[in-house]
Amino acid sequence: MENLGKKRKGVDISVTCQKDVSPFTVFRSHLSLEDYSRRKKKSREIVVEDANCCRKSVITGVVTAPPCGSARSRSPGRGLKRKIGCLDSATRLGRKKKIEQDYEMGEVIGKGKFGSVLLCRRKLSGEKHACKTLRKGEEIIHREVEIMQHLSGHPGVVTLKAVYEDAESFYLVMELCSGGRLLDQMARVGRYPEQQAANVIKDLMLVIRYCHEMGVVHRDVKPENVLLTTSGQVKVSDFGLAMRISDGQSLTGVVGTPAYVAPEVLLGDYNEKVDIWSAGVLLHALLMGLLPFQGDSLESLFSAIKEENLDFNGGAWESVSHPACDLLSHMMTRDVSARASMDFILHRTHIEEPCKTNQKQADCYY
Repeated sequence: MENLGKKRKGVDISVTCQKDVSPFTVFRSHLSLEDYSRRKKKSREIVVEDANCCRKSVITGVVTAPPCGSARSRSPGRGLKRKIGCLDSATRLGRKKKIEQDYEMGEVIGKGKFGSVLLCRRKLSGEKHACKTLRKGEEIIHREVEIMQHLSGHPGVVTLKAVYEDAESFYLVMELCSGGRLLDQMARVGRYPEQQAANVIKDLMLVIRYCHEMGVVHRDVKPENVLLTTSGQVKVSDFGLAMRISDGQSLTGVVGTPAYVAPEVLLGDYNEKVDIWSAGVLLHALLMGLLPFQGDSLESLFSAIKEENLDFNGGAWESVSHPACDLLSHMMTRDVSARASMDFILHRTHIEEPCKTNQKQADCYY
């Protein structure tokens, strides 16, 4: 589960495998959802994907964002909390003050298709932040900022501190999550104990539930987009693929990270429950150190996602409790109407009491 190299647009599929690797090694290949989407004619959205794909490996990737829709209230208060202009003026788009007047820019701590993320320090207070630089010319930049402002205030959403711009770029100053990415922690830990996996999924679901209540579907839930504070608190980031959704609205477009994409996305008709499927894939990776579906190409990977059934019998699954397997099967069912609800997941991951000495520890969770 090592870090990805420089993200680049993938068209041709090539898989590079190495000898004598650990179960957590990422084999690099360049898979393009843009190419797949164009050939399958499922969507007019432009989505560029870099992913890592090979058997017995954890697949990771990065996606750029398609158009973002609008939303109306599904329940009282849904989607009505904030709009651009309702927050402090420091976070509004169009601020002409140069970022160098307020912040000192440091080293690069991340890179993406549209720009990079730098460590920065506010001159007035000395406080450190992360600065995401986004090159102009893409409408998605405005949408990402709007959604971040719309969701601002939840402790599990990365806080947008300020927005600057110059002739070429926008600069999004965000809180710095010094604990790094969940992906990097997964690389260090390997297979998570069930208690720890339950805690991660519970915290993640609290954030995703808030997003859904606010009328936002993330559409790219994966360990790269889950950040951690120094105390281990979960923070969801990167809303470039997020979509505002209305009551009963169906979404279209083959978007997301291949290994984490829900099967209904590949069929072109889906709703907010795609985030639950993706979280289920993440839970699988936490428990097993592997992703549930593999393939040597996008076609073979997507075929596995649409057709292969999870098998919890034998092997490493013998050390995983029945409640954990049951939760995973509910999160990753292809029957969307039967897929686990947020309340179901939160109930199953709630730790009610300490384990008894004669009870299997894993059974105390989920």
